[in-house]
Amino acid sequence: MRFFLVLLVCLGAASASAAERALVRAERLFDALEFDSAAAAFEDALREPGTRQERIRAWRGLALSEAFMGQAKQAQAHFETLLSIEPEVDVSRALGPKIRRPYEAARKKMQNRPRAALKLVRRQDGQLEAVLEQPPAVVTELSLYVRQPGESGFTRTQGASPGPVVAPAPAVRAVEAYAQVLDAADGVLFEQGSAEAPMRFDATEERLAAVAGAQEPTRDEGLDEGRRPVWPWVVGGVGLVAAGVVAGVVLSQPPALNLPAADRTGRLP
Repeated sequence: MRFFLVLLVCLGAASASAAERALVRAERLFDALEFDSAAAAFEDALREPGTRQERIRAWRGLALSEAFMGQAKQAQAHFETLLSIEPEVDVSRALGPKIRRPYEAARKKMQNRPRAALKLVRRQDGQLEAVLEQPPAVVTELSLYVRQPGESGFTRTQGASPGPVVAPAPAVRAVEAYAQVLDAADGVLFEQGSAEAPMRFDATEERLAAVAGAQEPTRDEGLDEGRRPVWPWVVGGVGLVAAGVVAGVVLSQPPALNLPAADRTGRLP
């Protein structure tokens, strides 16, 4: 039994690191100048899950391998994909014109295209919204992760790219969230925040104002919040109590006092 448990743990660890192993193998083949085998290994890495940096390395390695083999059109196409994910990627001029030509052609084609941008915001109703502007062709999915105070894990909300993807959250509470854009193999292409360093969103001002207003004391003396008056009102000469019982007390002026007028001599009457 113990043997099978160890075997399952080993298989799980192997599955979790499969993308990294494929990428490491591809880069080792590339360094050995085995560009044909390296290109195939980079394609294997792109068919497995990976982080954003792993995806950039894989697309770059695939394009370079094809360029070294003289496959200029394929290299340019994959350089274009690479630049759509990370526009700041550069290729050393020391690699020679065989590499620079497809790269420069791809950069020239992509330079006037708007850059993709992943945006994660909190709406006034409290919900979190993620949307990807100018998505590249390789993007397939947008995932939004939200964690409320006191929760240990994130709740995932998935949607098709470019979104928007909306996740519910209480407007009167601060929340943590992050968003990821994935390809068909669950490789991360874009992200805002992460599970290790999520973005924090405070409670929305609109709901905070409503809560503050509800907690303010009422203007009338003797009024409880949201309740009818406790003290009786005097209306039309009838006393009304909070229980709705008519006391029947008629308010009137006291009778006039008929006192004899004092004479002008100052004597008492």
